[in-house]
Amino acid sequence: MQAEVSKARQTRVHRNLLLALPVALLLACGACSRAPSATPVATPTARVTAAVADQEISRVVAVLPMPATGNDPDAQAFADGMADHFTRALALLPGVATISRESAFRYRNSSELNSVIGETLGATHLLRGRVQRQAGVLRLDVELILADDGSSLWSQHYQRVDGELFGLQDEIVAALAKAMNTGDAAKPTQDDRPPNGNTEAYAAVLRGDALATQADIFSARQAVDAYQRAVDLDPNYAYAHARLAQARVRQITQFPLDETDAGNQAEMARRDAAAALRLADDLAEAQLANAVWLATVAHDQAGALDATRRALARQPQNAQLLSMLALRQIGFGQLDQAVDSLRGALKTNPLSAPTLYSLGSVYLSQADYPQAEHTLKEALELAPGLPLAQAFLAMAVFQQNRTSEAITIAKREPVPLWRSYALAMAYWANGDRSQSDEELQVLIRQHAKDAATQIAGVYAQRDDEAQMFHWLEAARQSGDPGLAEIRYMPYISRYANDPRFVALVKVQGLATAPSK
Repeated sequence: MQAEVSKARQTRVHRNLLLALPVALLLACGACSRAPSATPVATPTARVTAAVADQEISRVVAVLPMPATGNDPDAQAFADGMADHFTRALALLPGVATISRESAFRYRNSSELNSVIGETLGATHLLRGRVQRQAGVLRLDVELILADDGSSLWSQHYQRVDGELFGLQDEIVAALAKAMNTGDAAKPTQDDRPPNGNTEAYAAVLRGDALATQADIFSARQAVDAYQRAVDLDPNYAYAHARLAQARVRQITQFPLDETDAGNQAEMARRDAAAALRLADDLAEAQLANAVWLATVAHDQAGALDATRRALARQPQNAQLLSMLALRQIGFGQLDQAVDSLRGALKTNPLSAPTLYSLGSVYLSQADYPQAEHTLKEALELAPGLPLAQAFLAMAVFQQNRTSEAITIAKREPVPLWRSYALAMAYWANGDRSQSDEELQVLIRQHAKDAATQIAGVYAQRDDEAQMFHWLEAARQSGDPGLAEIRYMPYISRYANDPRFVALVKVQGLATAPSK
């Protein structure tokens, strides 16, 4: 059973990377979003950064990770949660966008100059802080810095008891708004805090968020327990319901124990997503949870696209939501729109290797091989072990008639499944038919049930229509989530007008995208 779960998880890595969810769904890439300790951050050369003026944004704030002191084992999780709250709250201010946690947290313990951090992240302002929580007393130092010259615009020291936490957060956001000369935020019905003011429920959510950043089955299940604890403490806590729904979906897709467990988690995820919407349908996280459930469990791609758009209406610059929108657009064959969405995501998440990988893979499907190669290399600069990036880079390279180089690149792919997938294609492009067949047979022997779509892709490269459609039908029967991507997969997408291809798309509900 453990081996079967491991193979299924490998197959789902690609889909999870495309979602680019930094917490609940993006964990298949593990360390790719973790911060380097005190080393400079790699800066890819052609990254989209601060071009947010078209959204009438004049201030871009990067909330950097806040060091924590104290004996509490959850001290750093609490400090990270404070930074996350300020990232969300400041994004609601008029004229303000915030840099995604995934990029900002790469500067944990960094000694880099503020001006360099600001330039790399495309931020006009940096928010730094230090948190100490001990014996029910919270001490917080906060400083707002102008990124261009590193000067301090505003700073303050606070000391409050735990029960005053939420009032303190609001006070700080108001002070930051005044310092940046912005208007007040239009607040949703609820935010990321419990409506009954229960600080223990809030701490449980922060614990769940910290656990959700770990790429192992034990942390995934503990995250579910933590979010459930928050819901038990405040049944009207919409944000906790939303996070719980997403954690359950992650458990289904990456760490299921058996079909019964998956079925139970799916139903509970549905209820949690519905509860989040019922309690606060204007909360972006509630719409996101609904979109995740619709796409992953209900396989309602049109509904997921609508829910993602509704979430983005609340947070137009949210990189996570833009990346998810791109995934939905890819499913409906809207590749140009997906490129725009991913570029938009990079504006506030410029150091996201998964987002760069996703953009590179779409360029590959558009036959823009030089741009695909360039972008995939950028992703690998940030995360050398990123699953699938080497495989797709190999494809971009052999499409430019550098087949020997492509084979070398494919051999560097860390995940065996994807390595065999890339090598089967690279060897074929190089004229090494026997070695290509060997890698294809590895896929068939070891992954017929969980990678049928990829096997179909290998046959598509060989122009073997009969075998390609045979394996696509096998993918449909096994419920392979990779089918949602056939409109952009190399070689398979060439058959988009074939009636058999059209039928497969219709079965998945991806024939026509819903209108905006």
